[in-house]
Amino acid sequence: MKLILILLIFGCGVCFSQTKNDSVKFNNTDPSIFANRLSTHPFGIFISRINHNFRIAPAKKISFSINISNGNVWLPYVKAYFPLSETDRNAMQKFVWHEREGNFDKENTPSQTMEFHADGISRLYQLKLDIPLSAKHDFSITARAFSVDAGKVPYSLLTSDQFIEWYHSNLSRFEDPFARKVYGFDKVKIHYKDKNGKVLVLKNGDFVFSGFEMSYYYYPAFKKLEKNKIFTNFGLQLGVNTTKINPNVDLGINYSIIKQFDLTTQRQIHFGISMAAVRQKVIRFGEGVQLSNTKYLLSTEFLLDYVIPLKRNRYLSLATTYNIQNSYNKKSEHDYYVLTGDRISTHWHYGISHLYRVLTANYFILTFAKGAFAFSVYAREDLLVDNAPDVQTGIGFKMSFQ
Repeated sequence: MKLILILLIFGCGVCFSQTKNDSVKFNNTDPSIFANRLSTHPFGIFISRINHNFRIAPAKKISFSINISNGNVWLPYVKAYFPLSETDRNAMQKFVWHEREGNFDKENTPSQTMEFHADGISRLYQLKLDIPLSAKHDFSITARAFSVDAGKVPYSLLTSDQFIEWYHSNLSRFEDPFARKVYGFDKVKIHYKDKNGKVLVLKNGDFVFSGFEMSYYYYPAFKKLEKNKIFTNFGLQLGVNTTKINPNVDLGINYSIIKQFDLTTQRQIHFGISMAAVRQKVIRFGEGVQLSNTKYLLSTEFLLDYVIPLKRNRYLSLATTYNIQNSYNKKSEHDYYVLTGDRISTHWHYGISHLYRVLTANYFILTFAKGAFAFSVYAREDLLVDNAPDVQTGIGFKMSFQ
């Protein structure tokens, strides 16, 4: 809420500091928010997720965009035991989760196990083609890939281990809260073993094409809503995951509603909310690794966007979004699992415990556009510290064609 008030005050200050002659007539029907706001979570990069659509009208021109995101993922090694019998599960439920290990017989209790460790910079690459269909419909095709590396400066300035720990040491009151200094900087290792013993391993320099999406959007014309500058859109998404880790097809739907405020004839503020659901593994090409045991990935995103028209067919957009996604795994397992690992810091368990927790993140996005070209940069921070990724940044470039 404080962030929204600050952005509103800043935006209105910029608005009233300009005169009418400083800008051109502007109508923001093309989205100023085209950045790929999907996290570089080690599991999420294999899954077809929905990038919420805050357009108030269909694309008017064919456009091509490139987005690159990079995030620092640091999750120390954790092993989890999942008792098979109801009696053993009920016994574990009597203890607070961090007391279960001392009251659990690992050697003699029949259990499934899970192991996870992640360290490195994961980069997500997105190529997207937007195609207008009619006055109320458009279509997009998106290809995605990712890579993993050590994230050394200057290739990963804000997301490098060095910068994050410099921040903790000099600007934060928490010194090395995740024990990065204990384990060492610039290491690359992502290793996950699911309950069935199948393994995901990513090494330094790995580059993987993870899949593509086809999305269709419908923008209905509700006269009473549009009279009050309220716009909606409905979307369907077919996502194809092409890796051996997650070989399947996902099906998603989403709905968005956006309220536009015209501060003057030139300047606008948009408030929006978007909701989405992805049904995972509608079609399977193989078993793969169990990255998530929930049928649906549900997400919601809130938008505040202030658009400032500039001279010569240019505009600037200042935006923030707040994204919420349900947990990757069923929360019921949190009631009885037993976690083990190096208890060096209070965050030692995050690798597995946060697979059972709702994930949230704030995005701060700056977009500059001139004519057919647009450039966007953003920073992502998870205020609840899911640490997968800890800090994420992204850039995007968009070009429209007649």
